[in-house]
Amino acid sequence: MSVVPTPAPPPTLPLGAGARAEREVSVHVVGPDGDVEGARVCAARTGGRESCATSGSSGRASLAIVPGTYAVRAVPARGARLAEGVATVEVVETTEIVVSVQGRGTVSGGVRDVDGRAVAGAEACAHGLSPLELRCARSDGEGRYRVEVQPGLQKVEVSGPPGSRLLTQWATGRMGSFEADVIDTRREDATGVDVVLRAGVALTGVITAARDGSPVEEAQVCTYPHRAPLGWDCELTDERGRYAVLREPDVYWVWVIPPEKRGSRLVYQRHDRVQEGVDATPFELFQDRTLDVALTEGPLLHGRVTATDGAPVVLALVCLDTPFPTGRICRSTGDDGSYEIATRPQTYVVNVYPPEGSEVIAGFWPDAARDWTAAGEVRVGPADRRLDIVLPRGVRLSGVVRDARGSPVEGATVNVNDATGPRFFGSTNAEGRYSISVLPGDYTVDVFSPRYLYSLSVMGQPLSVTGETGYEVVLPDAEAQD
Repeated sequence: MSVVPTPAPPPTLPLGAGARAEREVSVHVVGPDGDVEGARVCAARTGGRESCATSGSSGRASLAIVPGTYAVRAVPARGARLAEGVATVEVVETTEIVVSVQGRGTVSGGVRDVDGRAVAGAEACAHGLSPLELRCARSDGEGRYRVEVQPGLQKVEVSGPPGSRLLTQWATGRMGSFEADVIDTRREDATGVDVVLRAGVALTGVITAARDGSPVEEAQVCTYPHRAPLGWDCELTDERGRYAVLREPDVYWVWVIPPEKRGSRLVYQRHDRVQEGVDATPFELFQDRTLDVALTEGPLLHGRVTATDGAPVVLALVCLDTPFPTGRICRSTGDDGSYEIATRPQTYVVNVYPPEGSEVIAGFWPDAARDWTAAGEVRVGPADRRLDIVLPRGVRLSGVVRDARGSPVEGATVNVNDATGPRFFGSTNAEGRYSISVLPGDYTVDVFSPRYLYSLSVMGQPLSVTGETGYEVVLPDAEAQD
């Protein structure tokens, strides 16, 4: 009988020859306000076991792991209003790993229609103070939504599910961002931000060129409520000239604006087939309707916008209207400062708005006046008219307008006045910021609260401008002054 020898056990390798020793690593969890206590910290690598610990009062947790590549995750304690954080690190000689976690808040509420029925699949979007802070979520079968946000200030926009014909609404009961409520999630989550969506009616049609019947792509079809000063709301035509707008049942002014296309002579048109607002006819839209529009052609006002040193002013807006407004039309300047505006034969006042952040100064032309009453007039048509414009340079006056709570104020008007009256003008954006180019000098500043806000305007504040100047304003609460 043969005997099979028993295999000898493998030799014991010295530490480091095949096995790797664990290394003590400190993980530091840091949030917006500093060290994060009570976070669950785990380090894991592919094919390896997970090692976990909890951060102490210093925000640090100690892990014993072997060298390698790890995903280190920090999960803040329940109720901490902090999001999870992850860091991918190569542990070789590293003895400390930092994991950053961002703040986390929520905005939640319900979406219903006017009959009280829950709206499932509606999209609720929380707009932060910058475009990068947009967060959205869909409502569930009970119409409830919950949007995770970074703690801060938000405005909430809710749109109906595709095909629902429900009108977009801003919380609470607002038609646009400029008048939407500012929701504060800096210290606690916002709950009960409920929205009621109303059903709309459709206005559809085709925009063509009257000359040859060709479709007009990217024309704007704009409506303005006859009885409410809500501003123009516009939609673009597609490649076949078709458009569809969804509106609340009402009576509207309708305005079709041709696309901004060099060489085009198509002229804007009001309903019903007129070019001046004073001649327009209100359009009743209480049920679905169709409106086709054929655009005619007109002469061009054209030229070039430069600064005093000859540099072209790019992306300035050149706007024209009659002295008694009948419908302002604006076109932007190109890379060489040139512009073209097709219009009807008429006498106009021309207003130029520099691009945001520019140091050139706005004005009325052809006489570089501070307001339209002193600007002189520009006659256009029946032949084309050239008007070159030279804008003076100034210095920037900029800042932020907030209300008494610290929320940015959108749509505030900023007037900079010299001894003779208002001289320079601006308005605030969604972040409450404004920027105006002015000439150096001594001024008073008026900041007018928008009509929707329960804040007082701030008037007559003295300001000396010698160079680039910052000027921030807090509008007092109207109720606090009673």
